[in-house]
Amino acid sequence: MTRPDINNPAGKRLALAGACALACLVAMPMAGCRGDRTAKRPRQFFPDMDDSPKYKAQSESPVYADGRAMRQPVAGVVAWGSSTDANDPDRRWVFQDNDAVMLGINPDGSYVEVMPIRDILGLAANDRLSAADVESFIQHGKEQYSIFCYPCHGAAGDGKGIVGNLWSTPLPSYHDARFQRGGANGQDGYIFHTIRNGLPNAPGALPALKMPSYADRVSEQNAWSIVAYIRALQKTQQGELRDVPESRQDALIATKGAALRSSAEPKNEEPAQ
Repeated sequence: MTRPDINNPAGKRLALAGACALACLVAMPMAGCRGDRTAKRPRQFFPDMDDSPKYKAQSESPVYADGRAMRQPVAGVVAWGSSTDANDPDRRWVFQDNDAVMLGINPDGSYVEVMPIRDILGLAANDRLSAADVESFIQHGKEQYSIFCYPCHGAAGDGKGIVGNLWSTPLPSYHDARFQRGGANGQDGYIFHTIRNGLPNAPGALPALKMPSYADRVSEQNAWSIVAYIRALQKTQQGELRDVPESRQDALIATKGAALRSSAEPKNEEPAQ
């Protein structure tokens, strides 16, 4: 094939036509990327590392003896955290070396019966634990519960949340005896550990997890505050008037009376047409 002579008009036209044809060939696949809606794999002109193999969170791996792709830090690793301020109060959680606080377990591997509230709040040995500290901690737990737990476990902790009601099997209620103090699953450490690590289902059952881990969304401190709020929810079902401070008893009685009167008032119904 001879090269066209671009010095004469016919050669120029032939060269221009070839250039246009080449441009169209290049533009056609690029134009096909605009405005497409399809379930097919996207076109990859420069794949680079798009298809590099990787493990996803909570996935299995045949490489390790425990079958887990997610690994614990090696011994001796020094945590740093998200702040470089040495006076940041949250940095104590990065350097916390207390399994009762960080894992909810005792040295013998059993669950902590009652949360170590002083260690959780970072109080020194001579610091006083005030009622205001506890109330603030519970209120914080209420906020966290409303965000992460309410949809499944319901506002009252009875397992009748909007999502919980759609499960194939009923969700347990925190008011069941087994979640009370002294029950089979009534340890504060058990509830904390479940929030942070999830709850596996029976082998071979679907889904594999009855409850997923919330460790990536709920910190250790926030998880403990949720446990404190769950205990407060339990008290609402089993408490007595004498458990309420005298300064608040009258207000509570007035509120209850108002609720009773409201429920007893006849409803104004429109007559049938």
